Amino acid sequence: MENSSARAIRVYFEVTNYCNFRCDFCPLDESRRRGKHMDYALFTKGIDDVAREGIADTIGFHVLGEPLLYPRVHDAISYANRRGLRTELHTNGSLLSEDRINMLHDAALDKLVISLQVVEEADHVCRGTRIPFGKYYEGVMNAIRLIAEAGSGMETELCIMNTFTKRFFDVDKAIRMNGNGGAFRRRAESLVFDASAAVGRLVSKQEAGRALKRLNLKLPQHILIGDRVTIFAQPFADWGNAFTTRKVFPARLGCCGFALSSVGILSNGQVTICCADYDGHTSLGNLRTESLSALLSSDKARTIRQGFDEMKIVHPYCQRCFGSTNRIKALFKGLASIYFFRMLKFQAAKVKEVTALQAV
Repeated sequence: MENSSARAIRVYFEVTNYCNFRCDFCPLDESRRRGKHMDYALFTKGIDDVAREGIADTIGFHVLGEPLLYPRVHDAISYANRRGLRTELHTNGSLLSEDRINMLHDAALDKLVISLQVVEEADHVCRGTRIPFGKYYEGVMNAIRLIAEAGSGMETELCIMNTFTKRFFDVDKAIRMNGNGGAFRRRAESLVFDASAAVGRLVSKQEAGRALKRLNLKLPQHILIGDRVTIFAQPFADWGNAFTTRKVFPARLGCCGFALSSVGILSNGQVTICCADYDGHTSLGNLRTESLSALLSSDKARTIRQGFDEMKIVHPYCQRCFGSTNRIKALFKGLASIYFFRMLKFQAAKVKEVTALQAV
């Protein structure tokens, strides 16, 4: 029976925190946890909890790590689908061989999210891989083509950042440095053309330019490329000030649409209130010993939820996440979060504006 106090939008399973990339915008190297594949029995226990208690409709394979490195990723996707749950897998895209794409089709994956992030060779160095940009980019475009040709119901989303690397956690500053987004839009233009061609669409340069100019770089937004294929442009976030070396002043006021709605289950079984908590700072307990429903409806979770309902940030890690390098900025970020998440109901699962491309 569904427990309303334990209801979430998505539950993210970190089936592995091993990765073949070392992106400098990812906190993998900041993590205190050792590399680990999630025990498959623990994964199925979590899925059973989600399905039985009606906790969420969607399962994400995401937090840290590359889920395609998980030895039983096919079994995991298939199991979640058999329990009636929608599945989304986040990958850096480097392992999307034809065999793996066929595997994802066979497992009936609902959505594949490819974390492309950068669209130029000069920026590719921030991904921390020896794979040359040309080979990597060609492989991603080929994967999109193969998925489109298969004609399955799998959605594909290409994620790119409009601000690069951990140097640019100040979005306003990064946009100013990019000439109000002009540099990003120029870099993204080739991606629009290439992705459109990969799915068999011809788009004029004028229409691609208009679509990119319509993007509001301060908000996550989508460009619809073809049937079930989108490009997702988003500003870079600092994973709760993970990369901030200066003192962070905590925010006391604020509201969060991610907390307890985008739940994370780490590879060691820790249940976090947010998928951006990469190290279990907000852990409610461990799935090994307790049910997911019990953890999400616990007194600890209820206190955090009630705090955000009252526009108060009660957990110390959340206070740091919303905090900033001076008290004025911390206050502003907290108040801005209330505007976005509370007043506009700007919840994580609904944060998108779609710009559709018109074919020639």
